[in-house]
Formats: sequence, structure tokens, C-alpha cells
Amino acid sequence: MPVYIGTPISGTIFIGKVKLLKQNKLPDFPKFIDKKQVDDELNKLKTAVGRIEQSIQTALPDVGLTQLDKDILNTHLMILTDIEITQILETTISEQLMSAPQAVMTTFTKIIHNFEQMENQYFAQRADDYKDVAQRLVTTLVGTQDMNQLSFSEDEIIFLKDVTPSLVTKLHKSGAKAYCAQHGSYTSHSSILSRAFGMTALVAKDDVCNKVHENDTAILDAENSYIVINPDLEQEKSYKNRLQQRQKQQQELQIGLELPAFTKNGVLISIKANIEYPSELTQVLDNHCDGIGLFRTELLYLNRTDVPDENEQYAAYSELLQKLNGLPVIIRTFDLGGDKLTFLQKYDKEDNPYLGNRGIRFSLQEKALFKIQLRAILRASAHGKAAIMFPMIICADDFVAARKIVQECMEELDKESSPYCKDIQIGAMIETPSAALCAEQLAKVCDFFSLGTNDLVQYTLAVDRNNDLVAPYYLQHHPAVIKLISNTIKAAHKAGIPVSVCGEMAAEPAYVPLLIGLGITDFSINPHKVPELKAIVRNCDDELYHKIQNFDFNTDIATLENLIFNTLKPYYSIVS
Repeated sequence: MPVYIGTPISGTIFIGKVKLLKQNKLPDFPKFIDKKQVDDELNKLKTAVGRIEQSIQTALPDVGLTQLDKDILNTHLMILTDIEITQILETTISEQLMSAPQAVMTTFTKIIHNFEQMENQYFAQRADDYKDVAQRLVTTLVGTQDMNQLSFSEDEIIFLKDVTPSLVTKLHKSGAKAYCAQHGSYTSHSSILSRAFGMTALVAKDDVCNKVHENDTAILDAENSYIVINPDLEQEKSYKNRLQQRQKQQQELQIGLELPAFTKNGVLISIKANIEYPSELTQVLDNHCDGIGLFRTELLYLNRTDVPDENEQYAAYSELLQKLNGLPVIIRTFDLGGDKLTFLQKYDKEDNPYLGNRGIRFSLQEKALFKIQLRAILRASAHGKAAIMFPMIICADDFVAARKIVQECMEELDKESSPYCKDIQIGAMIETPSAALCAEQLAKVCDFFSLGTNDLVQYTLAVDRNNDLVAPYYLQHHPAVIKLISNTIKAAHKAGIPVSVCGEMAAEPAYVPLLIGLGITDFSINPHKVPELKAIVRNCDDELYHKIQNFDFNTDIATLENLIFNTLKPYYSIVS
């Protein structure tokens, strides 16, 4: 009964039989060509691109597709028709005399490598989409089928090496409920789709696919990050009991989901959603979120060779606001650097983008680009309750400089008689130690704060959260982090402005009582976590506030861990 460690992607517990999916091995094909074959290879490439483009265009109107499916297909379409990529492919064929499939493999391997090396995990995971497009192009060029005739029973767990968005869709449509992949990450398009489909999925850290056999019994434990192969009778019985309890618990969590979340002592806790795709709006509404606390706008700028113009952005923001029907939407201005925007050729790749020209720094330098987005948001604010939030703020000076540009945009719109919300709220992401330490000064010029705990932990502890070698040092409950959070909350309360938490801490049950006790009344999380969070909120009471307010946070890690994982456990054990 081997037990392997995995990275949870979606779901809770799944028990089933192993089904090995052998992904197509490409037939041999010539890697290089003669010069006289260049035109033929260019035509093959053009034909293959055309066939896939037509296939995507034909699939998009399918009423059976979710909006998320369509968003991902549109992303693939943008990659497929990217002028810059097309030029590189054509040059590789005509000048390096590579065959069309080899040119695709060589070009996309470099692109994928560049994405995977990006410091920011959000952008690194875009490699997933390029892998998918490359796979479709190569299989089309060499004449192989891309696993269209799959069929699985509901009790099978698919074990495979690589998973792409299109393959996840195929697995779902063919009846699969669970899979274990050799490669992948929580933030990839494949993972987002897996969660949307309600699949149970893990990414194995060991070479599990080569260690299991067809029809082995397997357990995917996405709650504890385990993959158990051929469990003994006692293990299997224990997991089946846990699965039944979890299913019952999920049903109970749906009770009262549509009602506001009050603590036992009458404090109203607002629970909003973090989203990056408009298609996630269905989950926002289904889980009765109180609005959107973080709308990431970066995807509007990726996979293209030009800046999305003001009208395009206005349409995206206004549609979202209209669909929220008066609920608040906090739109974060793009958190990008020049190395992510390929159409701004003057910017070289930075050695350390995390500490480089990104977020509000880049926006202030690229004022024209920044104003396009700000004008679009302001115009859209006429259609709903919008707010603007700036990323990567380090002090009040940053914020004031950005707010002045907003004012310039307002004056321009006034001259054009273009409607917008005159008193739109403008806030700051508190994700750097300097911003947290300067929170009192920042609170005097901001309308609200939002604690981005992911980066705050990373910057405070000097730990890359994507580096396994230093993962043990990434402690969200480190005393230094908690002090910075507490300082930010106190500064916001003193100034009478709202403060929310939109990082991973807000969605982890063990930290929710601590944050509530510190004075947080506004959370922004992944929509599917809302039922759990509401249950925890309704379990909090006066005693919790007393424990936190009388706790001395000038302490060591062990003492804080005892508080969070022992003393406060009764408040969140309801969902654990």
C-alpha cells in the first residue's frame, strides 16, 4: 500500500480503479528539410493553423460549452493567430530549414520555457495554454488523432503524465471524475477547468504513473495531499467513512448559503470573490458572494500583440458590473511589467521581476497605457458599483501619484460629457512590508485597503513561495507577518476605512478565526470556498475576540502555532 505525496488541484477524496492513459506518441517525422521544400512546409503550417482555427470557431457557438470553455478556446485562438509567433515559425522554417512540426516544437518549447521561468506564478502557468496549442498543431501536422474517442466509467481514476485544458474537457465529457497527473499546478487553466467540472485531481510529486498498474485500487486524498495505492481493508474503510462524512458536510454547508454571514455576537462579515475570468461569474452568483473583492485584469493584456483599447476594456468591465446587479466590484489595475507585454519591445527581461518594474511602478512609467485602463474603468463605473485598486504600493507617495492620474482621467471625461461615478472608491493593495508599516499614512489618502497576503508573506520573509527548497520558510503565521497585518488593520480602523483580506490566508480555515479576531470583517476568496467560510464565521463568538485581543503577538512561531492550530481549532474544525 504505497503512499505518495501530491499537490491538490481540486475536490476532496476519490476512491477508484487506476486507468492508465497512454498519450499519443508522435510518429517519426523529418526534422530538417531541403530549401526547395520550404514553400511546401509553409503551406502545411498554414493549412494546419487554418484547420485548428476553423475547429475552434466551429466549437465556440456550441451551447454545451460553458463560458469558461469558451474563454480558454478564445485564448488558444489568440495564441494560434499571434502574428509574432507566426513570424517566428515561418522564419524558423525558411531560414533554419526545419520541418513544420519541428519548427512548432522548437518555437513553442522556448516560449513555454520562458513562461515557466517567470517569477510570478500567475504568469508561469500560462505555459499550459501554449502546450495545448503546440500539441494540437503538431498532431495536426503529422496526421495523428488527439484522443477524441475517450470513454471512462465513473469509478476510474485517470493516471497520465501531462494534462492540458482541452484534455481536461475531453476527460470530463467522456465520464471521468478524477485524475492524477505527473505535471501541473493549482493555478493552470487545466486546474481551473478541473475545479469548474467538480473533478477530484492531484499532481503527483513522484513518478507515480510508472509505478501503478491498470486496475489497481487508488485513493486520491486532495485534503491531505496523498495518493494511496492498493490500500488495505482498514485504510479503504476509513477513507470511505471520511468520504461519506464529507459528502454529508457539503450538503449541510449549503444550508443558509444565501443568507448573510454573521458571527454569534452579531458582527456581519462580508464575503466576496476573487476572479480573473468573467466566466467565473456563475460561481460568484451561485455561491451568493457579496460582490467581487478582486478582479484581476492581467488576462486582458496577455496573448496579444497590442494594447486592448479603451472601448474593449470598457465593454469587459461594464458587462461584469451589469451582471453583478449593484454588488461591489473591485478592479485591480494591471499587475504587469514590461517583460510580460511583448508589444513593448524597449523593455528587457529583468533578473528579478518580483523586485522590479511591475504593478503601479510600471503603470506610472507607462502613463498613456495606464490612462487607457483608468478611463475604461471610470466609464464602466456608470453601470454599477465599481472601485479601483492599485497593486505594488509601497508608500503614500505611490498612491497619491496614481490617484492624480485618475483625477486627470475624470477631468477628461467631464470635458467629453462622458458619465462615470464621481465618488468612485480608490484603494491600495497592502502586499509589501513597507506599505504595511506605512499604513497609517496610507490610510489618510486611501478609501480602502486590501491585504494581499501571498506577496506580503513572500516579501516579509524573503521566501519564493514557488521554490520547494525554501517552502518550509513560507509561514503565513510568522509573527512578523501577523504584526504587519495587525498594524494595517489598526491603521484602517483608526482612519475609518474598510480593510479586507484577498490572499490565500482568507481562504484557509485555520487562519479565518485569527483574522476575524484581529478585526477583519471583509474577505475575498475563491467562490467555491464561500460555504466553508460562512460556516466558520457563524461559529465565531465574543470569546474569540477576547482571546485574540488579549494575545501577545510579540512571541515566537511555536506559540503562535499553538494559538492557531490548537486554541482556535474549535472555531474552524466544523469544516476540517
